[in-house]
Amino acid sequence: MNAAIDGMADEQMASQPPAAGSGPTTVDRYYLAWVEYQQQRGAEPNGVDLSKHLGEKGVVGRNGRAAAASTLRRYLLPFRIYSVWAEHRLRREQPSLIAVAEACAARGITFQYNEPITAATMAEHAADCERRWHAVIRHRTDAAAQSR
Repeated sequence: MNAAIDGMADEQMASQPPAAGSGPTTVDRYYLAWVEYQQQRGAEPNGVDLSKHLGEKGVVGRNGRAAAASTLRRYLLPFRIYSVWAEHRLRREQPSLIAVAEACAARGITFQYNEPITAATMAEHAADCERRWHAVIRHRTDAAAQSR
């Protein structure tokens, strides 16, 4: 990896919350269901498990069915990476991308063929992580307010 790129990747990203009124995307809802599944069952779902879980919750696509397992599988790695990033985000408004990459490595989270997640690759995902962070928090806050 290019040291200059890795060094720049650790620069802190400015927080840019989503525009007012924007809520969770479909993929954010899949993420929330992924987290809920783990909380309920104590294990991470695979694509089939997540598809069934979404169907049980009534989360369906345009075709009226739960998302296909093959569609959901593509999100499982980004969900793992985001979860590590979010743990760091709890402690720092602008998480160190190097620390997040190192935490992913420590947990064995890698890309295909065991390619490591680096600070540079985290930099590519940082803006979406921050957007998801705000969307998920807003969703949870709204859900809590509605349950009162």
